[in-house]
Amino acid sequence: MFGRRTLLFYAWLLLLCPAFALEATWTPNEADSVNKGGDGGPLPVSLAQRKQLLELESAIVQSQDPQATLSHVAQQNGMSPQDLAGMLNRNRKELEETGQLEQMQAEVNAAIMQGQGAGGGRSMNATLPRRIIGLVSSIIVAIIKSAAVQISKRPKQSTFLACIVFATLFVSYNAPRNGVAVFPPFSGGHTTIVQPPNDYLENYFVRKWTNGNGWDNSLPASSKVAEKKKGSKSKKQPLIGVGMTTSLEIDTTNAVEDVTVESTRNDEDGYSMVTSAYLLISTSDGDDEDNMEHEYMEESVKSIFLERKFSEFIPVSSQSLKFRSFLVAAEGSDDDVVEGALMVMKMLGDFGRYGVEPLCFSYELEEEEGEPMTHCVAYHTLKGGHFDGEIKFSLEETEDGIVVSVTLAIPKGGRAPPERLAKSMVSSLAESIVESSRIRTKQTLSRRSQSQLYRARASGSASAKRHLRYEQEKKQEEMAKDRKRKWKRNNPDAGRYRPTGHRPPSGSGPVHGF
Repeated sequence: MFGRRTLLFYAWLLLLCPAFALEATWTPNEADSVNKGGDGGPLPVSLAQRKQLLELESAIVQSQDPQATLSHVAQQNGMSPQDLAGMLNRNRKELEETGQLEQMQAEVNAAIMQGQGAGGGRSMNATLPRRIIGLVSSIIVAIIKSAAVQISKRPKQSTFLACIVFATLFVSYNAPRNGVAVFPPFSGGHTTIVQPPNDYLENYFVRKWTNGNGWDNSLPASSKVAEKKKGSKSKKQPLIGVGMTTSLEIDTTNAVEDVTVESTRNDEDGYSMVTSAYLLISTSDGDDEDNMEHEYMEESVKSIFLERKFSEFIPVSSQSLKFRSFLVAAEGSDDDVVEGALMVMKMLGDFGRYGVEPLCFSYELEEEEGEPMTHCVAYHTLKGGHFDGEIKFSLEETEDGIVVSVTLAIPKGGRAPPERLAKSMVSSLAESIVESSRIRTKQTLSRRSQSQLYRARASGSASAKRHLRYEQEKKQEEMAKDRKRKWKRNNPDAGRYRPTGHRPPSGSGPVHGF
């Protein structure tokens, strides 16, 4: 059916130089014509010839005018375009049924790319960038065709693989930007799959203020708890709402240097859960150095509360936790700025991932002049978080030292985190505050020691220099006196020489006047 000259050569000429004519010829059987009821004639049995037909089909499809090229090749071989197209389609269909189409198509595409790279026709003048673009595009086309074949053969596996690839690309793009954030209604609160970056937290917090009319707290409606009777006396409890922890007292008389965690549920004061952690920073009163260390410790704790550095040194054994405080410009408010904070904790969010809890400043209390040092800062939760309540950071100076405590209060009707997670939260923050205070105190003492050592060295060096200069001047004076004494003893005219005061003109030679 085919001539000795293969169709591959003409396919290259057709692809690379459409001006050349394809001269692939063979003699068709008229009885096999489609117009006369035939099936287009038998196809060649040789795989090499079938591959040539596939190459011819690829050359026709990739030409500038496939229809004109098909008609031209059919006319050169004495066939109608329909007969040639039917033959090519039958060849592809039979190869696909036998499972040889994918491999043979890949070989054909590789041969076409190799022919384009070798030059000929228009590709002789192709630049290197065009060749690279052509190579990349050919690879992409081959991948797409191979993927289409795989999808048609295995639709379920292909869909699953596509979902995995899409999820991988999605996570790799969003992880460094927002930690792959998940918002309601897909989660109970703001959740991130990985730990979110600090820039994203700050921008999210500021946008939450600027996009709306401020922040909406998530606490239940303020209400006064019923009177609590104790004996014959009755005592009214405070309002449950913003600032509800001002009258919440935690007994820290048994505080020790190790953290103590306590949790109560459904008490009569209007709280569904109160979890607190406290520990003691002991400072011994003794000599001046101990008193100085006590003062430095007080300054360190005070500075941590003023700077809101509550999560600098979270213990490794605890859950990953981060606390950041922000100031946002408040337009139309009595205050110039409004303080808020964000707390990020692992296992707080849905799916066991990182939960972002927005907070707003509630109140701050300090000791009055002449009283023992006390400091208290509280924040209440906002909408979009994972629990509803108020968290309170406080410190108090006692006879044994400084007691640092962190309390999480959840009012009745509010969402409460798991008790295990609440205990981990307050204990981690309390330990972080104490560790930060100790490290800052050590740094201050180290700087003070280095400063004293430097001053001592500088003072000793200056004293040594002054002493050396005094000794040198003293020796010079003694040497001058001794020289004068020797001169008088050895010179007989030492006491009679008197200068005249007259200088002779230059060049007249020495003149002595006696």
